[in-house]
Amino acid sequence: MEKNIKSTDEEVARLQKLKNFTEAGIEPYPAKSTKTLDIKDALADFEKLEKKNKKIQLVGRVRTLRVHGGLAFLTIEDESGQIQIALQKKNLKEYKTYTNNLDMGDFIETRGTLFLTHKGEKTLNANNIRLLSKALLPLPEKWHGLSDTEIRFRQRYLDMLANPSVRHTFHTRSIIIKAIRSFLDDKGFLEVDTPILQPLAGGATAKPFKTHHNALDIDLYLRVAPELYLKRLLVGGFEKVYEVSRCFRNEGIDHSHNPEFTQVEFYWAYSDYEQLMKMTEKFLEYIALSLRGARTRATRQSLQFEFDGKKFSLKAPYKRITFREAILKTAKIDIDKVRDRDELAKLAKNAGVKVEKSDGYGKILDEIFKKHFRASVTEPTFVYDYPIELSPLAKRKSSVIASEAKQSRESKAELTERFQLLVAGTELCNAFSELNDPLDQEARFKEQEKARKAGDEEAQPMDKDFVTALRHGMPPASGFGMGIDRLAMLLTNNHSIKEVILFPTLRPEK
Repeated sequence: MEKNIKSTDEEVARLQKLKNFTEAGIEPYPAKSTKTLDIKDALADFEKLEKKNKKIQLVGRVRTLRVHGGLAFLTIEDESGQIQIALQKKNLKEYKTYTNNLDMGDFIETRGTLFLTHKGEKTLNANNIRLLSKALLPLPEKWHGLSDTEIRFRQRYLDMLANPSVRHTFHTRSIIIKAIRSFLDDKGFLEVDTPILQPLAGGATAKPFKTHHNALDIDLYLRVAPELYLKRLLVGGFEKVYEVSRCFRNEGIDHSHNPEFTQVEFYWAYSDYEQLMKMTEKFLEYIALSLRGARTRATRQSLQFEFDGKKFSLKAPYKRITFREAILKTAKIDIDKVRDRDELAKLAKNAGVKVEKSDGYGKILDEIFKKHFRASVTEPTFVYDYPIELSPLAKRKSSVIASEAKQSRESKAELTERFQLLVAGTELCNAFSELNDPLDQEARFKEQEKARKAGDEEAQPMDKDFVTALRHGMPPASGFGMGIDRLAMLLTNNHSIKEVILFPTLRPEK
């Protein structure tokens, strides 16, 4: 800790300059500031403003400073861009105070008129300057930038200053979220908020974070998904609801997982997973068009992106393959013929898949799928008709219930109306026809409880209140969930989830 508190020579020098400003009667941290234009707009209207000799007021952070006797040139930067500022001793009473004590990183307000230098650079000739904020620590060196990955994530503010592409990534992320909301709002969906603190962590197969509420003396969990609360709203009479939700899962951290992440989930009454697949194609096309510009025509080329060296297009239609076909094609295992857990575990190990003793039949299937099929996908691909062991909240495939006898169902994988969309080796979204049979749902929760008792910490707990809600009647519906962080990774060609989360979870510094 002592090392962090001790001032560097640079900071000592800047503290002295702060004192110099104060002794000169200049407030180093004033409350008010004024600008008449963003720098980008001043540059865009340069010719008109120069011709009128109109005075404008700009604000920004000092990025460069060059003093030549009675003339000094600064470059200042606001969120929209950079511009050169000319300071002349003859025009400024406090010229020496500022040129002797300003540093790169300080914020200033300046007023004057625009002109072109002899070198043709658009410049503001300042007749007034005011300090807005004195920086006591230096910015990263201009020519070396900030390249240490650990420091970049811990000090994201410096990362954005040193690497403009980082700011672009988060602008893009913002556009993605706006497009998500715009698409769903236009389709008649209602945005809602559901609890983050929950008495049970349900709605997804994941290990939760646990906390304690002192006043009520009860344990609570940070939500792993908003699903079960959103479906309660369908019971309550809403037909189209969505939430852009922050979720928390107590899992390992890697290039595609962060304990705290953002996803969008929506639920659509009186629809099924077939209708939802078609809407998903339109949804992603809309998001891609929002990034490319509203006037862009939706062609395969205009909606093309690249991720990890793989080029893909979000132009519909997307490829489709059943879960069984995907496993059979890549791992050479026919899940219709392998219904025993131990037999599947043996085949999985032979296929290079790590299997834990606590892994159930569904968990092993999922690991085979991830290792063998998911990594092979580049173009958007719907994988559908998942086995029931992987889908405790999805409706059984109707053809199974309607036409197949119990004996037949026991000899084949029992399927659900569920799909996932894979793009460039990434699971982008998860969706299904929602289970609304309370008796079936209760039975599946009981199976999940067995898995929990067997050691699977990610299995879902029995949610009696949700079963009670279903007993009051929920309309047939489809549901959709998509990780916004993973979508941002794909569309900005960033290979780590930390690159698209402003302040990712990190191990404490020693």
